[in-house]
This record gives sequence, structure tokens and C-alpha cells, in this order.
Amino acid sequence: MDFNSVDKYLNKMHFADLYKALEQDGKQSIIFEATELLKDQFRESLLTDRIVALQVNYMLEGESEEYEKLRRHSVTGLSAKDVSVSFGEQNGIATTYSPICPDVQSLIGKNRSSVGEII
Repeated sequence: MDFNSVDKYLNKMHFADLYKALEQDGKQSIIFEATELLKDQFRESLLTDRIVALQVNYMLEGESEEYEKLRRHSVTGLSAKDVSVSFGEQNGIATTYSPICPDVQSLIGKNRSSVGEII
């Protein structure tokens, strides 16, 4: 897995317009950032082109809609005029912020290594 293979994968994805609109430097930067974020949570051997591509899309969508900025700063709710958004709970249960794409978590979450775990 490297920039070229992830870039090729993203260019094949249907809903990757935000990525495709980036300049080359922006593409390299977001792939690097997504890869580093994933390496903080998962063993590098678990990362594939698909996993990184899903994370890139998730990050770009969240930033473009401003939701990720709010969640990173622990905002649990927001309302403006007739619209209200709540990040703090789901089905009455408090949720915690995770920068990792839910699809990525479901694909490799159960293979996650812990500190002190022998790999």
C-alpha cells in the first residue's frame, strides 16, 4: 500500500468527488493524514488501499460539512433557526468521539491491537 495505489483506488470510487477535486499536494496530504491516524489505532499490517480510501472519504466529508470540527471540539449539539443537530447520544446512550470511519471500524476493528499485546 502506498500513495499511488490508494490514489488509484479512490479514483475508482463513485462517491469520491471531494477527493478528486483536490490538487496533487492535497491528495498526498490527506492520504498521509488518514494513514497516520489509522496507524495510531490499528496495526499497519491491517491497512489496505480500501481501508485508507474509506478513511480519506470519511475525513473529507466530515470536514466539508463542518461536523468533524464540531465533534473534535466536543460540541454535543447545535441549533440554528429551524434545524437542530445532536452528536452527544444515540438511542439515549452517550457516544464518544472517534475520528475513525465506522466502516473501517467494522472491517478491522475486531483485529485491533492493544498496548502491551503480543503481536
